[in-house]
Amino acid sequence: MNIRTAVAVSAFSLLGACASAPAPQLVDIAPLQQVTHTATPEILMARGYYDKAAIAYRTALVTKSDDFSSRYGLAEAERMSGKFDEAWADYYQLVDVAEWKARAVEGLGRVALSRGDRATALEKFNAVVADNPDAWQSWLAIAQIQDLDRQWGKADESYALALAASKEHAVVYNNHGVSMMARGEPVAAVALFRAAVAADSSMAHASTNLDLALAASGEPAVLDIANGDARDRARKLNNYGYVAMLQGRDEDAKRYYEAAVKEHPSFYALAFNNLKSLQSTEGRPQQ
Repeated sequence: MNIRTAVAVSAFSLLGACASAPAPQLVDIAPLQQVTHTATPEILMARGYYDKAAIAYRTALVTKSDDFSSRYGLAEAERMSGKFDEAWADYYQLVDVAEWKARAVEGLGRVALSRGDRATALEKFNAVVADNPDAWQSWLAIAQIQDLDRQWGKADESYALALAASKEHAVVYNNHGVSMMARGEPVAAVALFRAAVAADSSMAHASTNLDLALAASGEPAVLDIANGDARDRARKLNNYGYVAMLQGRDEDAKRYYEAAVKEHPSFYALAFNNLKSLQSTEGRPQQ
């Protein structure tokens, strides 16, 4: 594996957006003590307080054991907090409930994938799309498994099916772009990340992925660096320097880091430290 491909695989492991798992909301989160008295378990889930959400769902199930919504919420909270055995058991209780079957089987697939059992995960996701070809999150998960197995042609087909079935185009474009980075095809990834940003400009990690793909594909265009405010330009320059260093282009990396330091004061420490790490045998640059 060459350095460029190694960079791409690193990006693949860090920057993908898994549509099958709710992401904690990191903006304007109140301290836990301020939300637990009045927050619903759904709010706790959205804010990343999975253990607290699980307690709330269990409390609801004490008084109504056939509250399927709470059962599913509990399984999700357990899965997100890494309690896979408990999550499996709670998802399984919903498999025979018609209106919850698809989500339950999909949940079982997510648990299996989290455990590293790709075969079982693929079996579950395939069962979901067999019953409902519009289950785009399962198509996306299938594509991700095929990526892990380096079945690139099949993955492309699954991404296309996910895109056709989904209204969340940005998520699909982003994950497909990450797949292209893993294959060592940053130019193709650039087009997909740009499509993700165009579909949802608020998807910050798609913008970061675009920066890294541009850098991995070679010399970034002047317009790509010039766009945005000073802080955004500094962030881009720092990311370009990061990729250039990993690719062994030390002079380019130094130039990008120095430009980032000059561009915006808020990036001084970050880019300066990256520049220093470039001049030493220890330390890794930071994004």
